[in-house]
Amino acid sequence: MRKRLTRAAALALAAMMIFTTGCGSSKKETSEGKGEGARKFEGTTLYMIAEQQTPTIALQSQLDDFEELTGIKVELQMAPYDDVVQKETLAFESKSGAYDIVASAYQFLGNMVENDYIQSIEPFMKDESLAIIPDYNPDDIIDAMWDASGNWKGTMYGVPANSCIGFFAYRKDLFENEEEKAAFKEKYGYDLEVPKDWDTYRDAAEFFTRAKGEKLAGETLDRDFYGVSMEGKRHGATTCEWMNYMWSFGGGIFDEEGNIAVNSDKCVKSLEYFTDLTQYAPPGVTSKTWDEQTTELQQSIAAMAIIFNDNAPALEDTSASAVAGKMGYGAVPVGEAEAAHYGGWGYYIPTDSKNPEAAWVFMQWFNTPKVQKAIALEGGFINLQSVYDDEELNELPYWQASKDAYEISSTRPRIAEWNNMDNVLMLELSNTLAGKTTPKEALDKAASEFEKILDGKLPVTYQ
Repeated sequence: MRKRLTRAAALALAAMMIFTTGCGSSKKETSEGKGEGARKFEGTTLYMIAEQQTPTIALQSQLDDFEELTGIKVELQMAPYDDVVQKETLAFESKSGAYDIVASAYQFLGNMVENDYIQSIEPFMKDESLAIIPDYNPDDIIDAMWDASGNWKGTMYGVPANSCIGFFAYRKDLFENEEEKAAFKEKYGYDLEVPKDWDTYRDAAEFFTRAKGEKLAGETLDRDFYGVSMEGKRHGATTCEWMNYMWSFGGGIFDEEGNIAVNSDKCVKSLEYFTDLTQYAPPGVTSKTWDEQTTELQQSIAAMAIIFNDNAPALEDTSASAVAGKMGYGAVPVGEAEAAHYGGWGYYIPTDSKNPEAAWVFMQWFNTPKVQKAIALEGGFINLQSVYDDEELNELPYWQASKDAYEISSTRPRIAEWNNMDNVLMLELSNTLAGKTTPKEALDKAASEFEKILDGKLPVTYQ
């Protein structure tokens, strides 16, 4: 079953450019009043944890403004993805009350709810005395993002945080170089263009893979250069990248009836392609996540990659990237279907938060136009329809490609068991990329383990 974000579905991100309200969701029941004033919780300190990534760093730079407006101080702890998951899990299970707000990828939502780790935000949304942030309009939050990040079985548990999407990043300067274009046509018999399909993508990956001492765009290389950067560590990043290929090849974790399909012929074919492509990537693929992939692109080690768009600002950072201004962005190549992996995060209030009402004030403030635009200008991605077509934001080199990707997005399974399933999948994918198993063996093993995890709950119905 592929959770496709079509207009007809609850997660219709395609509707973000022509968003309409009035869908009847309980998340629209917030009062329009401003309650007792924005400084109702003055003197409170909120403890928050989120992944150390560009959007979170962009948020941090806005927190002084939040404190000035509300008198609420936010102690923001940032850590790598794995550390965030571990710290949050420890806090949840120990009931330490360590955090008032946690950031988490949406696929963990069901698990957090089922284990009573987080609380519903609906009581806060309905409390008129808490509607105290100027310019906060819940109807402006893009429905599909809010549903993906916050809606579990019809109850709202969080708000969208970093709404990242998968797309294609490539060295525009190399694809436009006349010498490279001539050499490509001589070798492959057709014009060098930005890849729109996987056959062309593979040809480009092979073509741009060069050894130290060879020429690239008229310059002699002082180190090896590679056609593509890839992720292959036993990590969620590998699952995220592969699922772009899987969907594009026409596969899915489940079929349309909700039965396990991860080892279907189409899924196996996509993993065979993924594995074959590693020969054109820098060595050590199985030790890399999105962090190492971003660094390889920044350091001009690879020509292209399938990435999340929240990594694109780092590529355009002139202080850290050798390829700033040289990158192009577009859609993930198409196979049997279009694909773009929605990877959004949400902000949630733990059940043992000591300051849940103040945490809700923060969530309102975060989703106001001024804050959202400021974060976007520093590398984040927004949740508000009113800001999405802002002229200044549309000048960002990756903005249009991001908007296009949202229109064809798909989500990971939003089921409580997905965390355990993903742990299996990331292991099997990494083993295959390391040459320990064949793609068919890996996905057959994953399917078998999925059956055990789901324990008779087939066919699966998405929440």
